[in-house]
Amino acid sequence: MYHFIINPHSKTGKAKDLWQGLRKRLENEGIDYKEYFTTGRGHATQISKEICAIDNEKKTIVIVGGDGTANEVINGIDNYENVLLGYIPMGSSNDLARGLLLPKNPAEALDRVLNPKKIRAVDHGQVTFQDGFSRRFSVSSGIGYDAAICQVALTSKIKSFLNKIGVGKLTYLLIGIKEIFASIPCDATVIADGITYPIKNLIFMASLIQKCEGGGLLMAPDASDNDRKLSICLVSNISKLKILFVMPTIFFGKHTKIKGVQMITCSSVSIHTHSPLYVHTDGETHGRHTDITLSCTSDQVSIIT
Repeated sequence: MYHFIINPHSKTGKAKDLWQGLRKRLENEGIDYKEYFTTGRGHATQISKEICAIDNEKKTIVIVGGDGTANEVINGIDNYENVLLGYIPMGSSNDLARGLLLPKNPAEALDRVLNPKKIRAVDHGQVTFQDGFSRRFSVSSGIGYDAAICQVALTSKIKSFLNKIGVGKLTYLLIGIKEIFASIPCDATVIADGITYPIKNLIFMASLIQKCEGGGLLMAPDASDNDRKLSICLVSNISKLKILFVMPTIFFGKHTKIKGVQMITCSSVSIHTHSPLYVHTDGETHGRHTDITLSCTSDQVSIIT
């Protein structure tokens, strides 16, 4: 039995029509499946929880949507040993699919789900806020400038327009340029695996499981998604003009050698900022905070690749 969780609003609403074609194949081949359509933010998490609660048998859950839908599904799983994930990427960023080397074509992605040749155990991270609330992530979590970009992108008309013309990945670049001049750096203290780093004028701190975020930005070129480690990218104490020159280098992973950019590999990291900054997990924002702790969890999720 395959459980398909579909976000019909992915690909600017095209996902629902694309799913009809995939469903036809399932019907023609007599494949046993159930379909679940999400209706809003958080619904995929609820659906995932309900599927996991059916019985103690191993489930195959297939995500049809983008990084945000994948994030919600992962947050609804209570026992990773009992779940095998498939993924048919239909988002604007698709950084998880990029990291897993999954096909962009939905029909090819479905074929891989139905005829798996490889199953990978993949890390995921967790961010915990000061009030005890926690959230898992499969691509990245960030605080500061990159999270502010995500916040603006959630309600941006630019994102909808660029998605419609097939260049949605430019959303984060264009909003990023605008947010450079809107962002206000602040001092921070970072503690990674017990080592303290005093930070002057923090721009952002990104914690990654995958190499890319933001639609292909090679933020952590040395990241591995199965080493039980976070790859941290800290950007601080550089001028806004210099950020404009740093941004294009991130596409090629060359930013790591620029002064003001610091890369750290660790199991866990905490940060205290002198001013509240936006926080995101896999592109979904969670308001402004001054204190968060991030870690790579000990359990891994099995994904068909």
